[in-house]
Amino acid sequence: MRLTALTVSGFKNLKDVSLHPDAHYNVIVGENAQGKTNLLEAIWILSGCRSFRGTRERDYLCFADSGPMQIQAAFDDGRRVQTITCTMQPSAGKEKRFLLNGIPVTSTGSLFDLFHCVAFTPEDLALINEGPEVRRNFVDLCYSQLTPRAVGAVRRYQMILQQRNAVLKQALPASAAQAYLDVWDRQLAKTGAYLTVQRSRYLQQLAAVCTELYGAISAQQEAVTLRYQANVFGRDPDFSDCTEEQLAAQYYEKLVRAREEDRALGFTTCGVHRDEMQILINGVSAREFGSQGQKKSLALTLRLAHAQIYARKWKQTPLILLDDVMGELDEARQAVVSTIVQEMQVFVTTCHPESLLSPKNGKRFLLKDGMLTGDVENRPETA
Repeated sequence: MRLTALTVSGFKNLKDVSLHPDAHYNVIVGENAQGKTNLLEAIWILSGCRSFRGTRERDYLCFADSGPMQIQAAFDDGRRVQTITCTMQPSAGKEKRFLLNGIPVTSTGSLFDLFHCVAFTPEDLALINEGPEVRRNFVDLCYSQLTPRAVGAVRRYQMILQQRNAVLKQALPASAAQAYLDVWDRQLAKTGAYLTVQRSRYLQQLAAVCTELYGAISAQQEAVTLRYQANVFGRDPDFSDCTEEQLAAQYYEKLVRAREEDRALGFTTCGVHRDEMQILINGVSAREFGSQGQKKSLALTLRLAHAQIYARKWKQTPLILLDDVMGELDEARQAVVSTIVQEMQVFVTTCHPESLLSPKNGKRFLLKDGMLTGDVENRPETA
């Protein structure tokens, strides 16, 4: 997939930004707080996903005035050029609306299936440093890009889990509680077993690609290992000889055994919402023992590995959004990353373009006070 044109107006501090990016390499240059990350965020929002920065939708509108917001992109999906538009009006309850080729979009899931991005930001260190929920969310987003029906399953699981927890919090007679819980347990088991299988299959792919990429980034000096700790089925479960019905039955049995404890605690103690992805470097926990440099390289590897898996699955590459990342890598690691993404369209932000190892071709866009300024350079190293 290639972005062929982008216009942004009224999104945060961005004002009438219009650009035609290079098909491969694009550098967004500017000082801090000029709108570089906002530009990447605007591209990401066209995928129908929530902001990778956690921005509330009501804060999308421009800081300086109460005018409308519009983000529009033309992109080539390998078959034809299509257009996605996202708008928001201050007077319309600050609700964003999407158009695909001029036709209103009723479900953002259709955009998620069509317009794919992989974003890496400094906040992605949370993939290594924070708790299991961050890694679960990462894995769920990744395999959902490969298996669109999984998006609905993730949402359905959360809804069923909320209902089960609501029952657990009520002071119901034992017989009534058991009856209600049985209804939710059967649904939770079916959906949870499906999600466990999806996570397991995806993590097997991710582990293989990460091993290769991280080996290259670390000059074969370090080895990375990913382990899937499934709460219901144990570490690195093998589902090759099991049907979904059999797995759902095992899941259901564990929920039943946990009912008394769950009622005492008021929440569900077992299930895919308590899974963990363990990340090791040379056999030890990256979270506990990894250096800052190792963690940054590892977090970037996770994102790039997913981009490769996505490209193999769909026979087309996602957009790569790298926010203030490349300049923090030494030349050797930059060269490896550049090789990994050489067939993809990349957008890189930086305050220090001189620190980038520049490719032979590409474009540089200068951003100041939310506007493109100066000339666009065709060779990033000659700005």
